[in-house]
Amino acid sequence: MSEPGEYLGDGQTIIIKEKPEAVYLEPSTAIEIEIDGWTLIFDPGEGKPFSVGMTFPNAGLYPQGTGVGMTIEHNDKKCDVVEGSFTDDILQSAEEGGLGKNPIEVFDIRFTMRCNDQPQVLQGRVKLTW
Repeated sequence: MSEPGEYLGDGQTIIIKEKPEAVYLEPSTAIEIEIDGWTLIFDPGEGKPFSVGMTFPNAGLYPQGTGVGMTIEHNDKKCDVVEGSFTDDILQSAEEGGLGKNPIEVFDIRFTMRCNDQPQVLQGRVKLTW
């Protein structure tokens, strides 16, 4: 859901029902999710794993620094400054595969983000279940 005037979502509520693709970005624990013109990257920070039920506040632009980071892009629109947070409701990886080989079988991540110091908020949920 994008508030009126928000840059990436153009103030719209969008529901996408196609299956997203997700991979870990080597060598970190960051994940990249792609779906219908959207690219979302969530990074819990250097050396930190995702943890079910954990919220990662104070996310800045990924990949800058070693702290919590995130990036959301839509149809070639991207942010130069990011302020946000995300919550890991579920994240399960396949037992085989390893980093960069689409090992993520199940995820449910909620997020809130401001782009380029705008007051308007983009918030959403990206989910892949069995």
